[in-house]
Amino acid sequence: MDIFLLSLGCSKNQTDSERLAGMLAAAGHRIVEDTSRADAAIVNTCGFITPAIEESVDAILELEILKKSGDIKFLGVVGCLVNRFEESLKAELDSVDLWARAGDLDAVARALSLSGKDLPPPPLLLPGHPIWSRYLKISEGCNNLCSYCTIPMIRGTLKSRPRSEILREAEDMVSLGAREICLVGQDLTSYGADMGNGVSLSGLIGDIDTRFRGEALWFRLLYLHPSRVDAALIEKIASSQIIQNYLDIPVQHVDPDILRSMNRKDSKRKDLRELFAFARSVDPDFALRTTVMVGYPGESESQFESLLGFLEETGIDRVGVFPFYPEEGTPAALMTGQIPDELKMERLERVTSLQERVSLRRQKLFEGRTMDVLVENVDLSEEYAEGRSFREAPEVDGLIEISTRNAIVPGEFAKVRIIEALEHDLLGEVVLE
Repeated sequence: MDIFLLSLGCSKNQTDSERLAGMLAAAGHRIVEDTSRADAAIVNTCGFITPAIEESVDAILELEILKKSGDIKFLGVVGCLVNRFEESLKAELDSVDLWARAGDLDAVARALSLSGKDLPPPPLLLPGHPIWSRYLKISEGCNNLCSYCTIPMIRGTLKSRPRSEILREAEDMVSLGAREICLVGQDLTSYGADMGNGVSLSGLIGDIDTRFRGEALWFRLLYLHPSRVDAALIEKIASSQIIQNYLDIPVQHVDPDILRSMNRKDSKRKDLRELFAFARSVDPDFALRTTVMVGYPGESESQFESLLGFLEETGIDRVGVFPFYPEEGTPAALMTGQIPDELKMERLERVTSLQERVSLRRQKLFEGRTMDVLVENVDLSEEYAEGRSFREAPEVDGLIEISTRNAIVPGEFAKVRIIEALEHDLLGEVVLE
């Protein structure tokens, strides 16, 4: 059977979709890129925040139309949205053939009569995704219990994967052509806390560095809780030949009262400043990314301005900003002092405007310098290519636009001299070695 598999949401969801695709392929099915070629469709949904829920529901409704018209014979809905709203979804969508919670491959196997197959098989890259840049999930769930977050109710408590399993999957990815592997989880810094025996993110980094040292390969760490990032971890990353000097550390806010209300009590404004300053003392080029939330219940103008001041002072390279959503089932949804949507969007725009100036200031530090760039798209007829350096994570950060007349290849590294800096992207040209 030809199956269209739509993966929505975050990179962690993508790893689930790749594992599902691997199971389907092992059973003799073929994953196709669009519904026009499909006999069946499965959508792996996201249920994290309201916009993601709306996107997932819209996708299900579009596929339901194809099912009712006979263009596809089978429709499956899996993933986080099912974890949150299974009963109400079932009541509204009667043409769906399969409902499965996040990671429940057994339910998919039963629905497609695959119960005799070995599970789980190796992940399979989804159509349209580059082989050279992959995500590798090292843990599932989260124990942090932030007051605004739905992840614990969706994904459960922390469950770390064995190091041997992670290394084996990384080896498989590299053998298939991966040149960049992004380690993902709800909170990488918690890795191993549920396993005992001294298992930790630092130990995993050491294993990766030992196993892959000397290879033309990047590893990137995404999603680290600031309270568990310390000087020792930063120094370990900086000394690694494989792990890139790039940290994604979502702070969410810097005001102590807001952080306490968010149940992020271990994060203090002074400590956050010292953390980012230390990374830059180790390596002035250290790429730092964070995420902040605006419009959290009770956020005053002065508290918001303290967040702006923090972003201005620390000079973080990339900032993702989103408004607070009062998600059903979270403590924060029931708090007093809910902020009007108009004010949330005004504050979001102020953060975005400030960060463009900060980002441009950081970007200009690289003008005139030569960087290693992972090439992604090439159009020699236009003498143009695109790629990313250690400073740009896939999908969420900017790009390096490359002028070239030379035969550079997607999925390989090239030397690129930076000519001009923009707010989000860099312009450069290939340097012949």
